[in-house]
Amino acid sequence: MISADGAIRAVVPGRARITVVAGDVQAISDVTVVEGEPRAVAFGLEFQGLTDVSLLGAWADAESPHAFAVGQNGVVLHSAGGAWSLQSTGTTETLVGIWGTDASNVYAVGTGGIILHFDGTTWSRMPSPTTEILLEVYGFGRDEIYATGVNGIILRFDGTTWRLVHSGTDWELWGLWGTSPRDIFAVGQNGRIVHFDGNAWTPMTTPSTTPLFGVWGSDSRDVWAVGVNGRMLHYDGTAWQIEPTPTSRNLFAIWGLSANEIYAVGNTGEVVRYDGSSWRSIVSSGSGENLRAVSGDNAGGVVVAGWDGTVVRGKGNVWKVEVSAPTFVSVWGPGGGDETAYAVGGGGVIYRRGPMGWSPMDAPPSHPLYGVAGTGPLNIVAVGDTGTILRFDGTRWTSETSPRAVLLRSIWFANPTQAFVVGDRGTILSSTPGGWRSMTSPTEGFLRHVWGTAANDVYAVGDSGTVLHYDGNAWTTMPTPTKELLRGIWGTGRNDIFAVGEAGTILRYDGTRWYTMSSPATKALRTVWGTGPTDVFAAGEDGMLLRFDGATWTALRSPSSRLLIQMWGAGATGSLYLVGISATIVRSP
Repeated sequence: MISADGAIRAVVPGRARITVVAGDVQAISDVTVVEGEPRAVAFGLEFQGLTDVSLLGAWADAESPHAFAVGQNGVVLHSAGGAWSLQSTGTTETLVGIWGTDASNVYAVGTGGIILHFDGTTWSRMPSPTTEILLEVYGFGRDEIYATGVNGIILRFDGTTWRLVHSGTDWELWGLWGTSPRDIFAVGQNGRIVHFDGNAWTPMTTPSTTPLFGVWGSDSRDVWAVGVNGRMLHYDGTAWQIEPTPTSRNLFAIWGLSANEIYAVGNTGEVVRYDGSSWRSIVSSGSGENLRAVSGDNAGGVVVAGWDGTVVRGKGNVWKVEVSAPTFVSVWGPGGGDETAYAVGGGGVIYRRGPMGWSPMDAPPSHPLYGVAGTGPLNIVAVGDTGTILRFDGTRWTSETSPRAVLLRSIWFANPTQAFVVGDRGTILSSTPGGWRSMTSPTEGFLRHVWGTAANDVYAVGDSGTVLHYDGNAWTTMPTPTKELLRGIWGTGRNDIFAVGEAGTILRYDGTRWYTMSSPATKALRTVWGTGPTDVFAAGEDGMLLRFDGATWTALRSPSSRLLIQMWGAGATGSLYLVGISATIVRSP
């Protein structure tokens, strides 16, 4: 509304173009009109994992439902048959191995020679005769327990005191198992296998120099060892031999329920099973995380632990992720009133938000995923490392071929048939009816995010302040006022676009130029999204949340102190979702 004297009395909140004419002189200015009172916004924590550390050891009690998993920063997870919980250990040393006689007599070992004991209630530190890294612990009763580690370290516990029984060699022993105190096998570096007969530890002749990480047997004449590149060795009581393997992925642990049912676990969710005659990869473990430990439970199955605080339990081809905290890197949903959403991230995980909350989906084993977007519930694409492209048709995820085997970081759909993907080495891909094709890129730098208003108005941001623009014909570099790494881009239209990045950097594009905005942040901003020109949000390190009301950026209270990596919003009246490390999902309203 303009008064008789030419004064502007009212303008609808948002972006407005003001044209002033005085005789032959005309001036045009784009302005942002701020609401008198911006709408109240509150973010809440919707989902978060227990811990995102790498779990390196697991032990389950064969006589009770109790199970334990240990890992970095002194983390111990415990389940008494139900939900998993964190136990206090009083240490930040990395715990690598765990074993017990029962649920009230459990031992864990790790870096700095640490030895912990659990009495059913409390973890306490035991005197240790070494400061060397201990890698595994295994025993035959309360007064006959052994631990192995680097530099030939072998310890024995007699029920009262831990003592050094061997050291001073170049042995690095990762796996430990035996039938009795007079028949113990330890495996490790360079294919080393040593045997204890009750009197001395003696190196055994082996047919491989490949590092070995795990060992288990059904008896002294049926012993298996696994290691790098899927290496499998078998001992028949006389000699070790190389056995055929169904995988080339590193295998880190092995455990058997019987001579005819043995499981070995390893990288990218690999689980292989021996049925008494041959080894086969199972269809899916339910996780793409690197798996590091396995132990038999009291229900006739196995408990498996791995990266990102992941614990999987199963048998045969039936597996379930019981707890996990992968880093979520990207989030997207169909919108239109549908509160379904998808989050992707570390270990190739894909989680879906349904009526019962967030849960993992079955998907082809893949590398870490970094971007997800779609046009509706029947057309969703996730992209990731080594050229990974997965598509969901509403029923299942399937793999598609990428023209470049590089890290693909972000995807944006212009319409149901045309999508743009950006990634490492300046990679830009576009979808076509016949598949994906590479586009000519004006940079070799890492492109971190892509977004646009239409198929002929697309933007990509990346390293050293890079902003690229696609006009429907070619990608060109736009001048920007910063050399800071840019990680996120979003806008309300062709003449109102925001980009954020390192050191709290916030840029805005007005249709003519990019300029720097005053920012209350000094730490990295990873993402930007909004519902309109007077309602824009940015987030990043330490759970930082900012809001722009059309005039000023201000800090908001955040429900999380963890790194927030990407944001997505379901339209002007829908929810905003933020995802980050430790399976963190923040939502508003």
